[in-house]
Amino acid sequence: MIGLFRFFFWFFLISYILRILGRYIFPILLKRYINKKQSQFNQQFNQQDSPIEKEGKVSVKTKPKKSKTDTNDMGEYVDFEEVDD
Repeated sequence: MIGLFRFFFWFFLISYILRILGRYIFPILLKRYINKKQSQFNQQFNQQDSPIEKEGKVSVKTKPKKSKTDTNDMGEYVDFEEVDD
């Protein structure tokens, strides 16, 4: 019987402590996380807008060309035929 009371005592004590900590610490951690992600987003947004061009100036942005794969080293083509049993 004493073991049951001891269990309930520790269970309610730990749950009460976790409830208090969750009420005060969780919002603080959440605010820190949100502020950190918001600052990262702002930094990325500012980096994209940094190369500001003057009005009226024309610029063409091209993607780098991909190198074509060399087909000489691939071997020869083998035509497969379906075999009926």
